[in-house]
Amino acid sequence: MLTLASCAGYHFNTNNNPLAGYDIRTIAVPMFVNRSAIPELAAPMTKEITLVLNEYSGIRVMSGDNDTADAVLLGIIDSRDHYNEVVRTTNQLFSDDTIKTSVGSRSPFYYPIENSYEFALQIILIKRPSKEELQLLTTDLGQFMKVNPKVVLMDTIALTGSFTRVVGENISNGSPGKTNFVKNKGIFEKSIQDTAVNAGKTFKQVVLNAF
Repeated sequence: MLTLASCAGYHFNTNNNPLAGYDIRTIAVPMFVNRSAIPELAAPMTKEITLVLNEYSGIRVMSGDNDTADAVLLGIIDSRDHYNEVVRTTNQLFSDDTIKTSVGSRSPFYYPIENSYEFALQIILIKRPSKEELQLLTTDLGQFMKVNPKVVLMDTIALTGSFTRVVGENISNGSPGKTNFVKNKGIFEKSIQDTAVNAGKTFKQVVLNAF
């Protein structure tokens, strides 16, 4: 570890193909598999990891399944089984203190305004896999293929994110609460995009450290 740390400063050109030693110059990147409780993660995660690969000179990235590529990069997104275990409330407000007018005669209650979430992205780089090997890698048995000589990289990136909801009264057409759903959906999507960008940065660091 000390040797690796001392050599870290000598990566003068980190954009050279770090996989050239494995004779990998073309990589196919199919859409990542989303097995998490959070929907719509696959597209932004696939995009950001692909953008990182495109930064390296000497690597040509092919989208989708391509059996002519030197290697295939798989991404598998996992989380706990239930949404409320993955997306957790970190702050809440009391309706009587904030939106009492909108609640009307309903009993007061607490509602979430801040949430955090966590999931994991497994990255697998395998040279010229068969269809059967690709299918196996996307199952729970895929972890046992780590010893397969075709597998160049198998690593898991733990990811976390958070977002704050927009809250407001909902008593007239001009009330801020009328547009909360659209705003909150956008806030959540922006948070997911930011998390995907962080995944790309971590992936790049993993590649540099591994190769």
